[in-house]
Amino acid sequence: MVYPGPSSEAGNTVRVLARGLTLIKAFCPRNLPLTNGELARATGLPRPTISRITATLTRLRYLEYLPEPASYRLGVAALALGFGALSGLDVRLRARARMQRFADSEDLLVVLATRDGMAMVCHEVCRGRGALTIRVGVGSRLLLPHSAMGRAWIASLPDQPHRALMEELQARFPHEQLGGVMDEAATQIQSVGFCVTVSSLEPDVNSVATPLGYALAPGQYVLGCSVPAFRYPPERCRQELGPRLLQLRHEIERDLQPTGAH
Repeated sequence: MVYPGPSSEAGNTVRVLARGLTLIKAFCPRNLPLTNGELARATGLPRPTISRITATLTRLRYLEYLPEPASYRLGVAALALGFGALSGLDVRLRARARMQRFADSEDLLVVLATRDGMAMVCHEVCRGRGALTIRVGVGSRLLLPHSAMGRAWIASLPDQPHRALMEELQARFPHEQLGGVMDEAATQIQSVGFCVTVSSLEPDVNSVATPLGYALAPGQYVLGCSVPAFRYPPERCRQELGPRLLQLRHEIERDLQPTGAH
């Protein structure tokens, strides 16, 4: 019998951990109950593998088992991790008040997000009092090429990481012509500091986004806002909303400066 050496054992452990985290992500952002079969379809993992992982995660209280129907949802251990991570996000906590004032004054949706894989994850979401019905909340995942925040984040990358990510995006979205829209976003970011998308996330919703400069986490955060297209057509987004979002960004960046910084 041949026993695996330390490197093989470590590799197996990392693979199991990665699969477990992939499974936990499948419940985001709404934590709806999912069966083993639904989890297998959502993650692409084999059904027997899913069954083993859900059993282990349930035992560790990262999942909760629901007998009727036989399904799972995130348990108290996973929720505690999530809330702990959110409460520790200094950027999110310190940006929220200004984001909410901006959302109220302009009657729109404002989002602070970071990149995770092929998506931007919403860390903070503030809504105005209007009737904008875009389905975005804390934890929502917006595909990189389909959101203004994703395009702004990609446009802010240095040359080599940008080329590598574009190759990855073309492989992930083979039927979409991404070069043109990404080049346009990069041009906008370089020239005016923000980019505008038209109905890329949802029909009749336009969006503006700008990378947030934060010395302790450079290149990590993006600030964005979404508005009904009938109120803010593209030209008005470029001439009015973009500069206002830049002003909000600068105010948040000043708030994030370490004490004593000039």
